[in-house]
Amino acid sequence: MNKLEKFNYFRWGILKTSKIIFFIALIILSSCSKHKILITAHRGSSGEAPENTMSAYLLAIDMGSHYAELDVQETSDDVLILYHDTTYNRTTGVSANVWDLSYLSIKEFDAGSWKNESYRGEPIPLFTDIIDSVNGRMLLNVEIKMNGHQDGLTEHVVQVLEDKDFIDQCIVTSFDFDAIDKVKKINPKIIVGYVFSKIPNNIDVFSADVDLLSVKNIIVTPEFVHKAHKSGKEVHVWGKVDDKEEMIRLRNLKVDNIITNHPDRWFEFLNQ
Repeated sequence: MNKLEKFNYFRWGILKTSKIIFFIALIILSSCSKHKILITAHRGSSGEAPENTMSAYLLAIDMGSHYAELDVQETSDDVLILYHDTTYNRTTGVSANVWDLSYLSIKEFDAGSWKNESYRGEPIPLFTDIIDSVNGRMLLNVEIKMNGHQDGLTEHVVQVLEDKDFIDQCIVTSFDFDAIDKVKKINPKIIVGYVFSKIPNNIDVFSADVDLLSVKNIIVTPEFVHKAHKSGKEVHVWGKVDDKEEMIRLRNLKVDNIITNHPDRWFEFLNQ
């Protein structure tokens, strides 16, 4: 072997060793890298503030929430408001259906004192007011609440998001698959998610044209997460997610997003 051959052989050995070290380092870094779980404040920071109110969303921002989830419905005069139930009774004490009253009729409802006297006089907010308040500060999970009496609700929600130039700051979700399917057809740029508490028999959720699956914690298993991720879908989890053992389980499963009433607890847990 001449000098040049010896040099080339030596150089090849160094390059080979360097490549091996490089790939080993990549493997170590990959295994050590922390999976990022985003936190969504469920109906705002509803553990401390009254759900679906401005106070709950401002508190969610203060806690550092990545997203806040909200429930959108229409009044009798087609005004988009934030409200979860089909009647106003639970949080305002008024026994009336959401779809039966105009916005002017509910404008003075007290949606806060049921939670704490310090929130007395907290109004039911307009969807547009919440968008304006969180714009550039927090993303939104906009859940379209189908109550069986809505007429054009889905189209109305999409129109507002487009008018407010808020498409890239939100995801749109619903328990009603037809609603999110319609959203995607109206504007394919909108990220949509299907919400469910048990695996539906009539829909293959892993092949469905949705971007994420928003599911109750009890059905989240290693197999479910693997299938969802393999299908290119994120897994957002809601339900009883604030118990310490469940927090550990969900973190270890590497779900993508936790929808919680207590964002502060999750941030403290994830930062440990």
